[in-house]
This record gives sequence, C-alpha cells and structure tokens, in this order.
Amino acid sequence: MVLNVLQLTDFHIFSDPKTKFFGVPTIKTLKDILVKVVDLNITFDHIIITGDLTSDEELISYQTVKELLGDMISKCKIIPGNHDDRKLIRKVFPECVENKNGPINFSISTNSWQLIGLDTHVFGKLYGTISDETLLWLKSMLNKYKNKNTILFQHHPPIPVKTKWTDLLGLKNPDPFIETLKQNPQIRLISCGHVHQEFQGHLENITIFTTPATSVQFQKGTDFLKCDPIPPGFRIFSFDNDNWKSKIIRLDELKYPPVEN
Repeated sequence: MVLNVLQLTDFHIFSDPKTKFFGVPTIKTLKDILVKVVDLNITFDHIIITGDLTSDEELISYQTVKELLGDMISKCKIIPGNHDDRKLIRKVFPECVENKNGPINFSISTNSWQLIGLDTHVFGKLYGTISDETLLWLKSMLNKYKNKNTILFQHHPPIPVKTKWTDLLGLKNPDPFIETLKQNPQIRLISCGHVHQEFQGHLENITIFTTPATSVQFQKGTDFLKCDPIPPGFRIFSFDNDNWKSKIIRLDELKYPPVEN
C-alpha cells in the first residue's frame, strides 16, 4: 500500500493580515497553496509542517494558520523553525504535537517506513541545532525500528546547500548528529525547510532535500539574501515498501512578486 506524505514549510504568517513578507501577502499564498493541494486529489496519509509557521511568533498568527489548515489539521505533525514559539505551537496545535514539554519531536511508524520529525529550534537564534535531548531520543527511535526505512524531517538542513548566507544560518555543531546518521543505514532521506529554495544533496547514502516555502523563495548560490521571483510550492512523497518518490509542486503563476527590503 502506497503511503502519501505532504511537506509544507515556511509560511511566515503575521498577526496583522496586512503585513507582508518581502512584499508578499503570506496568508494569501498559503491559501493558494492549500487550494493547490486539494486540487491534486491525492489522499495524504500525513502532512508534515517543517517550521516557520509564523514570522512574529504571535498567538494570533498561529490561530490564523490553524484556521487556514481547517480539516487538514487531523493529519498534521509540526516541528518548529527559528521563527516559532514552542509554547504557542503546543497551545494552538495540541493535536499535532506528541509531548507536553521539551523539544517538539515526533515519530510515526508505518508498515515499512518510519517518519521522524526533529526539533532544531534555538531560542532567539536564526541557526539551529540538534540538542542532546533530541539526539538521545532519535537514537532510541532508530534503535526501536532499526529494520524500517526512515525519513527525517527537520527545519535546518544538516549539510550546506551552497548558498553562502543561508549556510551560515544552518545547523550548528552537527558532528554528533551526523555521526548518528552514519551509524544508521536505515535512514534513507532527510527533508528540510528554512532555506526557501529547492535543493537536493547527499550525505553518504542519505538523500537530503530542502523544500520551497509557501511564502517567498530565495535565490540559490548567492552570497547575500536575494529573493527569487518564482512561485511558492511544496513537496510530496510517496512510499511503497522500500521504494520512494518525491516531487516539488509549485503554484502555476507568481501572483505576488517579492520586493527586496
């Protein structure tokens, strides 16, 4: 039986609906993305939101996201990004979070795949890290399901994406985490957000993706932040026993061109 998974990331919603992110009305782009998702006519078993639901970390912003997601909420798991607040995520989305305190991680075990979400949030910082607590938890999940193919979802990518300024804001002190990855060959995939661009790389036998934002896109390969005038998007996965497929889907047009600050 095929398992279908949707990844959404980097909404950057504000409490004031008139506020724009690099000139883009992010509430409107998220609405358009969700319409596109429905139009695919795919039954998604799980929806993974990989952080930066808001830009201002306000209660109203999270409530807006929940309202926009509607009935999709029942299939959602959420991990925080650098622009998130764990307490508010737990307050607004209790059904999407597995634990009541500490890092917001999750594990979903299916017939042939394990889906793991890792919290890389560092309070007050743009970069991320895998805390000792999260790393210990990850090791326990990998040991528990060591014979299952595994995909990790996290906000910050564990390797450089070859865009200088975003790589400076990536995962700090990654060595213990990377060593754990290397010791667990069942990890097949890692899919991230944060960089607002599509990327594919490898760490030994692990394929590493980043996923377009539902808001503003950033150009690849630049030394400094530069917006990319292409439509927002999302990523879908299908898992069939040991096999997997992934695809980026974008809106058909760029309705709201970004503006450099």
